[in-house]
Amino acid sequence: MRTLILHEDEPKMREWARSLQGALQNHNLQVNLVDPSVGAGAPISTAQYELVIVLSSFRGLWRPIIPIAIDTLLKRCTRLEGKKGIAVVPQKLNSGKALRFLMHLMEVQGMMVGDFAAVRSPKEFSELAERFARLGSR
Repeated sequence: MRTLILHEDEPKMREWARSLQGALQNHNLQVNLVDPSVGAGAPISTAQYELVIVLSSFRGLWRPIIPIAIDTLLKRCTRLEGKKGIAVVPQKLNSGKALRFLMHLMEVQGMMVGDFAAVRSPKEFSELAERFARLGSR
């Protein structure tokens, strides 16, 4: 199954995306990574992917703020309607609100969010990859 990981262009998120990519490839998934710097504003076709994972950080304590780069990256993606989606954010104070807002941004683009996770470290991706692979195969 083909999987797309959309992530921020930030060193920590790049490292997490590569870690998640490796964990998913261990479950026989084909994984591609895309960050906001790819294509310089050109549309990103998601027609060939069955599963789209959005990996984003957030800032703010009382009202979490998802980076505008993730919103514009989602808007650049074409053919997201009806795709299975997964939202992933770092585990910290108010990560639940950040997850809800990220899922809202994904659903506005027509994705069906089937799973979500708040992650403390990249070591957790090996366990999450199995769960994500099962979601994609349904």
